[in-house]
Amino acid sequence: MVPVALDDLDKKILGYLQQDGRMTFVTLASHVGVSEGTIRKRVKRLEENGVMKTMGVTDPLKMGLDTVAFVWFKIDRHYMDSVIESLKGFQSVRYLVVTTGGHDLVAMVVLPNRTKLVALLNEELAAIEGIVSTETSIVLQIHKQIYDWAPFSGHIETEDSQR
Repeated sequence: MVPVALDDLDKKILGYLQQDGRMTFVTLASHVGVSEGTIRKRVKRLEENGVMKTMGVTDPLKMGLDTVAFVWFKIDRHYMDSVIESLKGFQSVRYLVVTTGGHDLVAMVVLPNRTKLVALLNEELAAIEGIVSTETSIVLQIHKQIYDWAPFSGHIETEDSQR
C-alpha cells in the first residue's frame, strides 16, 4: 500500500476535521483561508484515496453491546488467506489484523452478551478450517479510545497559538 502524498492544506483540513468531524466546508474554508469549493474537492479526494472516512463513531458498551473482546488466533499458515476472508465476513468482527509474535491474527469482536461470545468461539470459529487455537481477552473497561491515527493538530491554528 503506497501512502498518499499530503500537503500542508490536506494536513490542516484533517486536523480541523479530527477536532470536529461535523465542521461545515464553509467554516473549514474560513479557518484555512481557501474557498469552500477547494475544501469540497480536497475532502472528496481524501475520501476517494482512503485517507479518511466521515462517519459517526459509537460506543458499543453504551449501545447495549456489552461484550467487547480480543480474540488472538494461531493459524495454520496454509489457511491464512481463507481464515482472514472468513473472519472478515463476521459482523461481530470489528477489527482484524495480522500480527507478529505468539499469535498470527488478532480480532476485536463486539457482541450483545457473553452467551453470544461463547457461541462465536465454540461454534462459529470452530467451524473455520485452519484455526489452530484461540485465546480470548474480554474488555472490562475502556479508558482511552482515539481515532486520530496520524495527529494533524500541529497543522492547525488554535486560539492559544494565535496569542
